[in-house]
Amino acid sequence: MPTEREDRLIEALFARHSANGDDVLIGPGDDAALLRCPPGEQLLITTDTLNEGVHFPAGMPARSVGHRALAVSLSDLAAMAARPLWAVVTLSVPAADEDWLGGFADGLYALADEHGLRVVGGDFVRGPLSITVTAHGSAREDAVLRRDGAGAGDGIWVSGFLGEAAAGLEILQQRLGKPLGGRASPPSGKARTPSHPGRRGESVEETLVRRFCYPQPRIELGRRLSGIATACMDLSDGLLTDLPRLLRHSGLQGLVETENLPISDALRDFAGPDDSRRLALAGGDDYELCLTVPEENEEQLEALADDLQLTRIGDANEGEGLVLTRGGRYWEPPDSGFRHFS
Repeated sequence: MPTEREDRLIEALFARHSANGDDVLIGPGDDAALLRCPPGEQLLITTDTLNEGVHFPAGMPARSVGHRALAVSLSDLAAMAARPLWAVVTLSVPAADEDWLGGFADGLYALADEHGLRVVGGDFVRGPLSITVTAHGSAREDAVLRRDGAGAGDGIWVSGFLGEAAAGLEILQQRLGKPLGGRASPPSGKARTPSHPGRRGESVEETLVRRFCYPQPRIELGRRLSGIATACMDLSDGLLTDLPRLLRHSGLQGLVETENLPISDALRDFAGPDDSRRLALAGGDDYELCLTVPEENEEQLEALADDLQLTRIGDANEGEGLVLTRGGRYWEPPDSGFRHFS
C-alpha cells in the first residue's frame, strides 16, 4: 500500500494533466470517473498490460515506457477507426522513484495530448514494474472497422514499414544486456555496421531503437479508412501471427508476396535482405495497420498516403490460411515455424 508521501508524489506528478471537459463530469480523485460518450457515437474499450522483462527490457528509459504503454492501446483504437477519448492507468512500481515517475508521466501525457486523450483515473501500487492501460474511444456505428469484413478479391495492405521495431528491440537488448523472458529474440542474427545515417541525423541503430521505444499509433489513418477498408487490425505480434487472425475472422485465405513487404533502407542496412524479410514477417511490435481494400477503393486509399507509406502486399481469396510467395513461387520462411494453410 502506498505511503502518504507516495500518494502526494503521485498526485503531484499526475495532476499536471487536466482531465476537465464537457465529457468528463468527474475525473481523477473520486472513487470512479463519470464520463459522457459523444452523442450518436458508440464506445470502444481496449486494455493492455506491459510487464518489465516480458514486454520491454529492464532499464528501458522511463519516458519511452510511458509512451509505449499508451501507444499499444491507442493502436487498437486506430485499427477500429475510433477517436481516442479517455484512459485509465494502473501502475505497479517497486519504489516511488521521483525521477522515473516523472519521465514515465512525461512520455504518457505527451502522447495523450497529441491525440486529445485524457487520463481520468487509475491505481498505483507497489510491486514489480507493470503498467495496465484501459483506453476508451468512440465512433459512429457505421464507421467502426472490424476484422470480419474482408471480401474475396480484396487487396491486403499495410501501413508504414515492417520489422524496424523488432530490430530496435534486438539492439536495445544488446545494449542493456537484458533479453526479454519468455519471448524469442528477433531473428536478425547478423547485424551489420550501418553505412548511412537515419532520419534527422540519427544513426541507423538509433532510428530502429526509436521505432521500438516510441511506436506511433495510426489514429488519423484509422479514422480515414472508414468507407474505404473492409477490415483492419493492428500489427502487434508480427504479420505471420496477426494477419491469419484477420483472415480467420473473415473466413478467407491470404496470399502474400514477400517481395512486396515494405522494408526500410535502415532495416536492410542493419540486417541484410534475408534477415530483414524475416523481421518484417515475424518480428512484431510494429503497431502498423493491416487492412483489406476492394479494388474499386484503392484510388481513395492511395490518396490518403501523404507522408505515410501504404503498400499492397497481397490478396484475400476464397479458402483458409495464409500462403506466402517469393518471386511468385510458394515460399516458407526458414526457422519461423510457418506452414502454408495453417
